[in-house]
Amino acid sequence: MRPVLVAIAMIVLLAVSCVHSRDVSLDEEEQCTDECRQEKDRLGLEALHTLHRMLDDDHNGNVDLSESDEFLRDELHYQDGSERQSTFHRSGEDKFISVDDLWTAWKHSEVYNWTVEHTVAWLVNAVELPQYAATFETNAVDGSALPRLALDLVPMRLAVNNPHFLTTILGITNPVHRQKIALKAMDVVLFGPAKQGHSYIKDTALVLSLVIAIGGCWFAFVQHRFSQGHIKKMMREMESLQKAEETLGEMQARLQQAEEEQQTVVEEKMNLEAKMREEMTNAKQEAERLKMVRENTETEINRLRIAEEELYQVRQALRKAEKELERRSWHPPTSLQQWLQLTYELELKNYSNKRLAAETQFAEAKESCEKIRKKRITVMGALKIAHTSSLDEVDKRIAKARSALQEVTSDLKERLVRWRKIEKLCGFNIITNPGLTALSQVLTEGSVPGSPGFAGSVQGVEDDSLDEDQPPTYSTGSSGAMSSSHSTASLSTLGEAMMRPGGGAEPLAPTFSIGER
Repeated sequence: MRPVLVAIAMIVLLAVSCVHSRDVSLDEEEQCTDECRQEKDRLGLEALHTLHRMLDDDHNGNVDLSESDEFLRDELHYQDGSERQSTFHRSGEDKFISVDDLWTAWKHSEVYNWTVEHTVAWLVNAVELPQYAATFETNAVDGSALPRLALDLVPMRLAVNNPHFLTTILGITNPVHRQKIALKAMDVVLFGPAKQGHSYIKDTALVLSLVIAIGGCWFAFVQHRFSQGHIKKMMREMESLQKAEETLGEMQARLQQAEEEQQTVVEEKMNLEAKMREEMTNAKQEAERLKMVRENTETEINRLRIAEEELYQVRQALRKAEKELERRSWHPPTSLQQWLQLTYELELKNYSNKRLAAETQFAEAKESCEKIRKKRITVMGALKIAHTSSLDEVDKRIAKARSALQEVTSDLKERLVRWRKIEKLCGFNIITNPGLTALSQVLTEGSVPGSPGFAGSVQGVEDDSLDEDQPPTYSTGSSGAMSSSHSTASLSTLGEAMMRPGGGAEPLAPTFSIGER
């Protein structure tokens, strides 16, 4: 246990000593940095004081406008130095620059805060002497050392306390290079960094970029308008397709209503026929009762004879009416009704398949329109739609769906009119039937033994009907409807003639005389 504690204590002491030594080194580094900065500022102030004495020709302690203009023309060889002179005199606010003013302006200038990297970049780009870049980096020449570089142009009598920095420290022996560096350093210290020259290449590139951007925006706008117009046209076609679907639904509702009305008419017709048969039966029973009464009455022999003759005439007229009724009220065979019902069911199945195909095409077209509507929200989506053939494909789908719906609607109208006329002419139900399966089973059981199978024939008929574009049309006559209506009228007239109001048992007046028999 004790060795562990000793080890921990040693580690703690070592860490404390390391932290203390680091703090001491940081303090020494900061103290050294501050001292170095103060030393550089002292040397820079002395260099600026020397430069100020070189500018001040009359030695009055201030540099006026004429002295600065003369310095620009004679020393720096600038023919038009108005911009630099304005910068030196702070845009004319201070016409007399003292050493303190020069030092204050230098402390707040951008060049004073240059790092070694900035100074090396200035040497390479502005001075155009990149061979001395390594020397500047080795001696850590930053922005605060530039006033000392400018002293190389100052006469020795003015720079007594400031040895030439370029020669003694940097070791630049080429007089031309020293003069060039000193001139550029004096220019940047007194008048600030040179402004970037006007570049026609950059202006040309900027103009070209602007033209390309404007052209791209215009092209995107035109494509966006084109895609919007195309999408609006497609939406109008989609609305017309929706209306066609609604029309088809209305036609189906009307067909269902017509079927219900047809069923009601058939039931009323059956009730009327039953009522007429009941009236005829009651009339026959009344005639038989009158006959029995007259036979049992002995005192009325003559009246009985007359009554018998009248009854005979009535019976003859009744037989004639019954024969006429039987002749006129011809009913088609049950097999015809079943075959017509089977034909109707096959056409209905064909129509259902066409309607299902049309609804499928409509759903696909509607889904494609929804996808395009979502894509056109963004500009890139609208451009992509405009440059692809998706809109043309959607147009083709919409046209096919609309054509299919129109075909189904016209087929529905034609079937509705045709089968209602057939039911009216035949006098029995066709639309209301037990279904395709039941009809196939009944007709199969009723087929002649030894003949080809009915199921195969029904299947062949069903396949043929599915391949046809339109259901077959049937030629119908008007004789059946006229016969049925005439028979109904004859029965109604006969029933009204035999049953008089009051329920009496009076004999009916003969429609013809006895001598005419």
